[in-house]
Amino acid sequence: MKKLSLTIVATILFLMSAVPAFAMEKEKAANQELVNIRAFAKLYGYVRFFHPSDENEKIDWNRFAIHGVSKVRAAKTNAELTTTLRELFYPIAPTMSLTKQDKATRLSPPKQAKNLTAWLHIGVGLNNPNYKSLRLQSDDASKLKFIIGGELKLTDRVLQAGETVIKQITPGVYAHIPLVLYRNDKGTIGATPKSTHALKQLQQQLASIDLTKASLDDNNVRLANIVITWNVLQHFYPYFDVVKVDWEQALTKTLEQSLKDSSADQFFQTMRQMLEKTQDGHSLVEQINQPREQAYLPLSVQWIEEQVVISNVKEGIDLKPGDIIVNIDGKSATSYFKQLEKSISGSTQLKRWRAAEQFVAGKTGKEAKLTIQRGESKFNLSIPFSDKNKVVDEFIRPDSIDKVADEIYYVNTAEVKPDLFKQKLNELANAKGVIFDLRGYPTGSEIIHLQLLSYLIDQQITSPKFDVPIFLYPDHDQRNDSYVNLQSPIEPLQPKFKGKIVFLTYGASLSVVEATMGVVEQYRLGEIVGETTAGVNGNVNNMNLPGGIDVRWTGMRVLKHDGSQHHLVGIKPTVPVKRTIEEVREGRDVYMEKAIEIINAERK
Repeated sequence: MKKLSLTIVATILFLMSAVPAFAMEKEKAANQELVNIRAFAKLYGYVRFFHPSDENEKIDWNRFAIHGVSKVRAAKTNAELTTTLRELFYPIAPTMSLTKQDKATRLSPPKQAKNLTAWLHIGVGLNNPNYKSLRLQSDDASKLKFIIGGELKLTDRVLQAGETVIKQITPGVYAHIPLVLYRNDKGTIGATPKSTHALKQLQQQLASIDLTKASLDDNNVRLANIVITWNVLQHFYPYFDVVKVDWEQALTKTLEQSLKDSSADQFFQTMRQMLEKTQDGHSLVEQINQPREQAYLPLSVQWIEEQVVISNVKEGIDLKPGDIIVNIDGKSATSYFKQLEKSISGSTQLKRWRAAEQFVAGKTGKEAKLTIQRGESKFNLSIPFSDKNKVVDEFIRPDSIDKVADEIYYVNTAEVKPDLFKQKLNELANAKGVIFDLRGYPTGSEIIHLQLLSYLIDQQITSPKFDVPIFLYPDHDQRNDSYVNLQSPIEPLQPKFKGKIVFLTYGASLSVVEATMGVVEQYRLGEIVGETTAGVNGNVNNMNLPGGIDVRWTGMRVLKHDGSQHHLVGIKPTVPVKRTIEEVREGRDVYMEKAIEIINAERK
C-alpha cells in the first residue's frame, strides 16, 4: 500500500509540475501565432499598396489575405515565419528582400531598363471612383515625375530610380521594398523563372478559395478582414495627424481579440472597437447582402440631464415624451447608453446622438423590457422591435416648409423636396425670417443644401477646403505632402433672402450638412442655434471584404476656410441650446423657440 501511495503521490506531483509547463507552452504558441499574423499584416500592406510590380496586379488581394493568414499561423519560430513570408511574397515582389539588416539599399539599373514605374495613390482606389490608385510609368530610367492634370490642379512629384523603403515587420526581420521598379518592353524587371513558376502556383491556390462561400465563422476570414482594414487606414486615413492613437497597438489588440472570438457578432464588435480608435464619424462596418434582422422600437430617446429620456413616441404606445427609461432588459439604461457610446467612432457630440439611435435598435421578432419613470411613479412594459427603419424623429417638427410665426418660415432641409422649395422661394425671400433646420441628414435633398446658400449672398463665396491626399510613401511618411484641392465656388442667385436667417444644428449634423454650415460660419450668413456639429466631413471611401463585409471611412481631409481643423471640432453654435426634461414633457422644441425669439428681436 505504501508503494502504491508513493506512486500516486509521485504521479500527482508530476502532473502538478506539468500543468504550468503545458500552460507556458500553450501561451508561447499563442504569442508566436500573434507575432506571425502581425508580421504578415505589416508586409501585406507594404507590398499590396507600394510595390509596383506587374505581378502585383495579377493577385486577388482579398483571397491572398485569407491564404496568407492561414499559412503564417502555423509557423512555430521566427525562422519558420520568415521562410513562410518569403514563399508568400517573393512571387509577387521578386525584387523585395527580407533580411536581418536595416541598412539602406537601392536597386541597380539593369542594362535593358527603358523606363520606371511606381504607385501613385490619390486617396486610395478601392470602390469609390472618386479615389484612384495608379501604377504610372516614366519616360526615362532616371526619375519618375508624376503630373496630375485635367480638371484638377497640377501636382508635381519626383521619385528616384530604384528608391527603396526599409520597414521592420517583426523583431530582427526587415523588409526592403522598392517603391520604383525598372521596366523594359516586357514589363517590370526582376522576375526569375523560379518566381514566375511560384506565382502560377500561388494563383492556382488563390483560385481555389471561393469568396462567395467565405464565412465569418472561419477565423482565417476574420483575421484577413482585420489585416486588410488596418492596412488601408494605416497608409491612407487622412486624420492620424489630429487623432492621437497608437495604431500599431490597435493592430495587436484587435488580432488578439479576434483569435478569441467565436462568432460573427463578436467579430463585428471587435472590428467596431478598432474603428472607434480612428474617431471617424463616417466609419461603419456592416454585413451586406444578408437578410436585415435589425428593427427599431416605435420611439426615440435623447440623453438629457444625465438620463435616457423618451423624446418622441409613435401613436398607440403607452408612453409619453419626457418619460425616463430607468432599465432596459434588466440592466441600467444609463449604463447601457454609455456602453453604446464606447463602441461608436467620432466626436463626443456625435457619439451621444448615435448611441440614442442604437439604444432603440434591436432585432425583428424580439422585444425590449422597459422600466419607466413618470413623475413619482414607475411601471414596466414590453415593446416589440417592429419598425424596419427608424421612423420616430427625435424632435416634434412642423411640415417640411411651414409658417411657424408671424412672417417667419421654417424649412426642414432633410425632408423638403426641390420642387416645393422652388415653389415657396418668393415667400421665403420676403419673409421676416427663415429658420433652416439642419438637425438631420438630407434624404435626397442635397440640392437644397447646395442652393440655399446662393440665396443668402451678393457675391461669389467658396466651400470649405476639401483635400484629397496624394500618397507615394507608406506609413503616412512626411514626404506625402501633396493634396488635390476640390474647394468649389458658390455663386449668388435671385431672389436674395431679405429677412433674418437662423440655422438649427445638433451633434449629429454631419458631412454635407457641415459643408453647408462651414460656409455659414465663415461668411456669417446667419445665427447658429443648438449644439456643435459632429466634426466629420468629406467624401467616404469603402472596402468590400471577404464574408460580405462593407467597411466605410473618410477618404479625404476637410479643413475650415482658414486652414484650421474641422475634424472632431465641428461648427460651434452662436447661440447654444440645451434641452431639459421638463421642456420635452411639455412638447416644446427649445431650438425653434430660440430661433423665433432671435428673429423677432432682430425686427425690434
